[in-house]
Amino acid sequence: MYLDERNVWNGEMPGDLRAVVHRLSKKEIPCYVVGPAVRDALLSGTMDRTQRIDLLALGGNIQKVEKVLDSSAATNFFIGHPERLRRSTSAFNVQASEDGVILRKLVISAVADERELKDEMEKREVTVNAVALSGTGTLYDPFGGLPDLEAQRIRPVLPPAQAFVQKPLFLVKVAKHVAFHGYEADPETEELAVRHATNILDVQPERIRPELERLLVNLFPDRGLDFLQRTGMLPLLLPEVQSLVGFSESCEVHHKDIWEHTKKVVARAKPTAAIRWAALLHDIGKAWTRSIDADGRVHFFRHEDLGAILFTGIAARLTLDERLSERVRFLIRNHSRINMYAADWTDSAVRRLVRETGEYFEELLALSRADITSRQERRVEELNRLLDELGRRVEDLRAEDARKPVLPKGAGAILMQHFGIPAGPLVGHMRDLLEQAIQDGRLPPDRPVEEYLGFLQELIRKSGE
Repeated sequence: MYLDERNVWNGEMPGDLRAVVHRLSKKEIPCYVVGPAVRDALLSGTMDRTQRIDLLALGGNIQKVEKVLDSSAATNFFIGHPERLRRSTSAFNVQASEDGVILRKLVISAVADERELKDEMEKREVTVNAVALSGTGTLYDPFGGLPDLEAQRIRPVLPPAQAFVQKPLFLVKVAKHVAFHGYEADPETEELAVRHATNILDVQPERIRPELERLLVNLFPDRGLDFLQRTGMLPLLLPEVQSLVGFSESCEVHHKDIWEHTKKVVARAKPTAAIRWAALLHDIGKAWTRSIDADGRVHFFRHEDLGAILFTGIAARLTLDERLSERVRFLIRNHSRINMYAADWTDSAVRRLVRETGEYFEELLALSRADITSRQERRVEELNRLLDELGRRVEDLRAEDARKPVLPKGAGAILMQHFGIPAGPLVGHMRDLLEQAIQDGRLPPDRPVEEYLGFLQELIRKSGE
């Protein structure tokens, strides 16, 4: 870590933070940086790429702090309106500039004294985030975060037994921080998490869901999921996922370990809530759909449909947002669609895929990329090549369709005249039928609308409308 022999940080604060600290020190207002910015500083020697920096000013008077800093507004930051976060707080935003300055928020709060400073630090959940750095570079570490950071271990700020009994949500919070840092929980913390795992059932689902979601979208979600599984929380929170653990060992015919595959897919997936949830749950239907054919091959027919049904229960249980649930359900049910693509598909077939997947096409494509976990390099290269090709073809077709109308100008007037109907929804419906038939390849494109009238007349005859 970037500390000298006196245990003082020997890095340099970002210029905007340094200016604030300097102005406060001139007015004898002590201040401390707390939270992830300190962790970043100790590990890398810099906070330049930390997107949020929390600064606690001692003295408890945010109005005085604002008055001191009001004259320091410069081109690289400004004073926003005071917000109510924990106590009185002002936010400074570093603006993204042409020379690549990262967008950063500097949040300044006021606390009364060092006792209250310690109380605020306790809210940082885990010890590696509960180290404070003064404006002079000295460290305040009341919870032992420095040795935990050096050993790369996760431990709650509160004693684990107290945290898991009095605040059982900490059970999932520890898993979340394992997923964020990529560190393991320290042995005592994990042992006590195993002992108190059932306490998580006392927590309202709407409080658990955000912590699970943060676990999933972090950098090391596979490690967070492993922690949930090892401690016995996974079957309590997501029994559908727990069913995948050891599932391959229950089959007389060898097939891949779906639990290990699932963790790899989650870790490889684009870190958005919808895609990561879908990655975690895309194969849960396999535990109930496995079959073995006469040739000894393992199949999971319609596991996508069953997975979508199972997800409906998960979404209700965890109180997922309705819009997010809709996206995840679609991704689970259709996650195999993209993998069916082959180079010999016609443009009409590609257009049909895009039309049927609609706004979810890009997310399905991203999920399919993450789903490639084969150990065979040639197979991986071939699948990625096909997905790249599909992506390019879709872009080209969209560009082509944007340049020219599917039906010629005046098509509506010709339809009204031919069928003797007034302007209205029926004309639009007829146009939609023709455009869909052209995109599906059932009609040739770029022909006079008169040549399409026979197609519509045949549809009318068959439907009886």
